[in-house]
Amino acid sequence: MRKIEEEIPIIWKKPHNSSNLLQIRTLSILLHQFIKRYRKRLKIQNIMIDLETPKNAAGFSNKTFVIKLHLKLKKGKILMAESKKRSLNDAMKNITREIDNQSRSTDRQRYHNSSRKHG
Repeated sequence: MRKIEEEIPIIWKKPHNSSNLLQIRTLSILLHQFIKRYRKRLKIQNIMIDLETPKNAAGFSNKTFVIKLHLKLKKGKILMAESKKRSLNDAMKNITREIDNQSRSTDRQRYHNSSRKHG
């Protein structure tokens, strides 16, 4: 029997008018892969995601994506990452790397502090 996994809420911060449905759908797939990877290790309460496709002064897209990700963990801690790349895939890889680094450093702090002698 397979264990039913708890749904992690994804809060989309105003998908930009300049973002099209295909981009949002692609990012959604990448987010679900991200959740699958981190679900157990980070114990995520919810995810807030913001996708922007900035435009230049003339109103044309400069073909970059800005993704901002806020992970709220069940312990109350918030991890944040931001990436600006020409592809959604590359931007999410960057964010994954950033979250990895942040979560590893908090793990190190926790284990480092727990081995200290008090008093």
